[in-house]
Formats: sequence, structure tokens, C-alpha cells
Amino acid sequence: MLIDAHVHVWIREMIPNWFLRSMAWREARKELPFGTVEEWLEKSRPQYWDPGAERWLKVMEDCGIDACVNVPNDLGGAEGFAGDEAPMSIKEINQEYCEWAKRLKGKFYTFIGVNPLRGKAAVELLEKGVKQWGARGLKLLPHTGFYPSDRICYPLYEKCAELGVPVNIHTGAGTFRYSKYAHPIHLEQPAMDFRRDLEFIAAHAGGGIGELWEEMCTVARYVPNINLELAQVAPTVIRGGFRGNKGKYKDHIPQFIDMLDIMRNMLIGGCANIIFGTDMPTYPVEVLKEWCDLFKNLPAIAAQYGYDFSQEEVDLMCYRNAARIIKLDLDEIKKAGQK
Repeated sequence: MLIDAHVHVWIREMIPNWFLRSMAWREARKELPFGTVEEWLEKSRPQYWDPGAERWLKVMEDCGIDACVNVPNDLGGAEGFAGDEAPMSIKEINQEYCEWAKRLKGKFYTFIGVNPLRGKAAVELLEKGVKQWGARGLKLLPHTGFYPSDRICYPLYEKCAELGVPVNIHTGAGTFRYSKYAHPIHLEQPAMDFRRDLEFIAAHAGGGIGELWEEMCTVARYVPNINLELAQVAPTVIRGGFRGNKGKYKDHIPQFIDMLDIMRNMLIGGCANIIFGTDMPTYPVEVLKEWCDLFKNLPAIAAQYGYDFSQEEVDLMCYRNAARIIKLDLDEIKKAGQK
């Protein structure tokens, strides 16, 4: 079984203009001659819009992913963009995702994504989302203008602990905003402060090869309620990377297996603290397919390079950890897969 613990499914009405323009700025500079933001916006990037997750369900089937967890980002009111909200309100966005999860029971689950800068309303939305709509946890995006260790986040952590749900926090590169907010070190204090009551999922594990994964391991080494989630690590490992067939990069699979081996050795729980994820649709599908195949066949592939990963360790990373931490019903997932 394979559970993808980190995906994003969007429709246009969920995205504020500042984020669209930031995406356009990056896309316009991918190759020479550089384009303009306006040219890219005219293309509208329709492959990102996936009403009802219909397109993503087909990709899941093709890649052998049994279930996924949607982790919404509250992009409205980001630092420097106050008042630039998406056409849909943050309540409407989260409620829409929860409706999808009800319809796609056993295939699609979702967290509540809300910015702690929204204050009391953020806590109220989290509670309603979990208690009434069936959401499975909280997603925070620090680089919209706060540190995970800021006291403004603590009412949300307290509510997660009360509700018995985990919190997923972006770590690593800033995605058009400031990376300083999402440095792994800022996850240490809240995880220690809530060490008996709350599971933290470090989205992206600080980043893959060439990024902050070593810093993330250092922070999590003696804090066993921090779980390293591998979303968006794939492009640093699989041939082509973020640029897909435009890239000329080789596979870095041996380096990744060595990285994974170091992770399991450093973390107190070993592979019990590592979670599979993708971060789709932020890179080419062909990279996703190879990433899934790598994990499904990890014992044999790792052995080629002199590493010993047991099937039990692979099962923990591929689905058991996600099911335990996010409280997913494996029988429900199996049943959905038989339909």
C-alpha cells in the first residue's frame, strides 16, 4: 500500500492574485528568452486546476497510490499582501475540500489550512473542520509571515492536542516568500513544548538533496514527535527533476538512499519517523511515477548500492506511519481500492 501524505489540489477560485503572479514570475524565467508575468498569466496554467480532484485520482491510479492527504495552504493575507484574498473565503476553501473528502472516502483526505494570523477565527475554523467536517489535521505555511515558534501559533497547537490531530508545517524553501520563517530550527520549540500531546509533521523534511534535510534531522534527532515527511524531495532525486524532460540531470538515487539511511539512523524512531509524500502537482508526473516505484521496490534497489532496508521499514514509510499519525482507516482505504 502507498499513502501520499502531502498533495495539493486546486481550483482557480482558491488562489489569490499575489500567488498567481509569483508563480508567473518564476515560470517566465525558466528559460531564455525570459517571458513576462502577463504572458504567463494569459496561459492560466490550466493543468493546476483540478475541480473535484478528478485528474489527481487518475494520476494516483496510474502511479499505484492508494490514498492521499490534501494539505491546504492559507495564502490569503500573506505578509506584504494584506487584503489580497482568494475569490473563495478560507472557510469556503476548507469546507470544499472536506466535501471532496466525504465524496471520495478512502481515497482523499484533507487537513485544514489556516493562517494563525487570523487569530481566534483560525482556531474556530480548525475546530469546526475537524469536529463537523471530518478534517484530519492542521496545515501551517510559515513563510506567509510567522515562525512556527511564534506564540500566535500556540492556540492552534493547543486545539490540535485537544482534538487529537497532527499539525503539518512546511519546512525549507520559501515558495515565493521568505525561507527564514520555515527553517527547521523553528519547529523545535513547539514540538518540545507539546511533546506529550501532539505529533508534528515536518513537510518536505527541510528539503531534499542540496537543501536543509541535515538541519531537519539535527532538530528532530532528540524530538521524537517530529516526523519527517518527504514531499517534494523527489525532484532532487529522480532524473529530470523539477524541469522534467527539459532538465539534463542524472538520477541521484544512490545519494538519496544514503540520505534515507542517515535519517533512519539519526531519528529515535528510525523509519517510524519518516513519511512518504509527493507535493504533487508541483513537478512532472514522470518524476512522480519513478518516485513511487523507488519506494515500492526500495529493498531491492537499496541492496544494489549496499544498503539493507527491510519490508517492515518500507511499509512504515509508505503507509503505516501516515495511517497511525493521521488516523486513517486502512480497511476503509482497501475497500475504496476494490471499487
